[in-house]
Amino acid sequence: MTSNPDDRDRLDVDVLIVGAGPAGLSCAIHLARLLKTQGKSPEERSIAVIEKAAEVGQHILSGAVMDPKGIDELFQGRWKEEGCPIEAPVKSDAVYFLTPANKIRFPVVPPTLRNHGGWVVSLSRVARWLKEKAEELGVTICEGFPGRELILEGEKVAGAITADKGIDRQGRPKASFAPGTAIHAKVTVLCEGSRGSLTKQLVERLNLHGPNPQIYGTGIKEVWELPEGRIEPGEVIHTAGWPLPSSCYGGGWIYGMPGGRASIGFVSALDYRDPRFDPFEAMQRWKTHPLLRSLLAGGKLLLAGAKTVPEGGYWSQPRLYGDGFLIAGDGASFLNALRLKGIHTAIKSGMLAAEAIAQALARDRFDREMLSEYDRLYRRSWVHEELWRMRNLRQAFQSGFFQGMARAGLMMALGGKILADRVPARPDAEHMMKTSKLGAAPAADGASFRPDGVLTIDKLASVYHAGSIHEEDQPSHLVVSDLTICATRCREEYGNPCERFCPAKVYELVEAPENPAARKLHINHSNCVHCKTCDIMDPYGIITWTVPADAGGPKYLGM
Repeated sequence: MTSNPDDRDRLDVDVLIVGAGPAGLSCAIHLARLLKTQGKSPEERSIAVIEKAAEVGQHILSGAVMDPKGIDELFQGRWKEEGCPIEAPVKSDAVYFLTPANKIRFPVVPPTLRNHGGWVVSLSRVARWLKEKAEELGVTICEGFPGRELILEGEKVAGAITADKGIDRQGRPKASFAPGTAIHAKVTVLCEGSRGSLTKQLVERLNLHGPNPQIYGTGIKEVWELPEGRIEPGEVIHTAGWPLPSSCYGGGWIYGMPGGRASIGFVSALDYRDPRFDPFEAMQRWKTHPLLRSLLAGGKLLLAGAKTVPEGGYWSQPRLYGDGFLIAGDGASFLNALRLKGIHTAIKSGMLAAEAIAQALARDRFDREMLSEYDRLYRRSWVHEELWRMRNLRQAFQSGFFQGMARAGLMMALGGKILADRVPARPDAEHMMKTSKLGAAPAADGASFRPDGVLTIDKLASVYHAGSIHEEDQPSHLVVSDLTICATRCREEYGNPCERFCPAKVYELVEAPENPAARKLHINHSNCVHCKTCDIMDPYGIITWTVPADAGGPKYLGM
């Protein structure tokens, strides 16, 4: 938020949407249709979507079983007829509690994990299809244009500036230098997904925080090709328990896809206490359980990736509106963590934002009071009703899995609460204990883990299967404000947990050439898969994730 927009090429639009995920593209589609009913052509009311990935869908990652409620509303029940890519309807549900060597099937699938009527999808492919539908309505989609900073006029958001391109690692212009564009808009909609960089800046600057801070999990996903008949398309399995200790929240999924493929993944909540815990290794250990080992034997790993999941829900929602801006999707905490569902709520949030914007455009007013209509629409909608019922359930598990199950069940029976109607939460990094307080306790993920390269892989192999590439000769988009803390204080107090919580081996403490006895932080920014775990879990708050200038990153098409 420091560049002067007057020094750059200027583009004026009526509505700027940052992020081409389900929330952003649904907002664009619904708004374009609403404006058409008002007799406005695309030339009269311009809508632009900027996307940091080189292609829409490349940075989109989800499990994913989609509740069709949102997309049914967006396409009036005709999304399948109009060609939305789907993998399979859900045919069966099962939930297992795992011990190191055995599994116990839940006799009844918990209500939050029942997926009847849902669809297994590749969200990256759905996003590509939504992009086509938006363009058919005259929406401008700008791929490979990361939003670097917001244009602020006091507390009013007046648009965004895209990243400068063609800068070397020292920050000097190269022959290919192209300055970012200042895109001015009457309304800017932030749909950046989990831990969006512009959303984070705006929430902190304008103090838009919700009653609770956002809390997260890190999800590691892989797509496997399996021997014929190993899994049925639409077969859905969830697991709890091993390899997580009872003090940690999380679990795994297995979703059957056509062609003998399976989507598998494991989410570890980031409010864990042991700085030696490694979410990536937890997922690899999970694959060694007999349930997974027998499923994957003889199979082939096709794709891999990682992202954070905003689990805080209702009480972690920031203020959703202000002068010239709205926030939608995962960045606005619309995900229902207990159901493991966020696509339908993201779509609905984008539609509600579109309805508020259409009213604002009709009245040519874009102030905070006018755009608060978005919040009013939300609180009268089914998405508010769904999130309100689950408002305290994720916090219930902060006391451990078994206690959490009991508390969550009681909360659901009592309408979402026990005594207090807001169970408080702390930022994830505040839960991390210093190593001096751990004593001789074993690491949360057990002894040192060695992948076999077939069933289990290391982090660099996962980066390869994610297709993550960034130009080396550019400034790192991972900014560490004080490197001395990494080499001294963090090493002594926490043992440099960045080397473990990052699923892509971005952070390494290496020997300093000038002093072999010392170590310094080396940042492999080209490995980054854009999960943003580092921005969340750094115990000192000195790591800031920003958008890379080259539109690089993972390539999750088909994930």
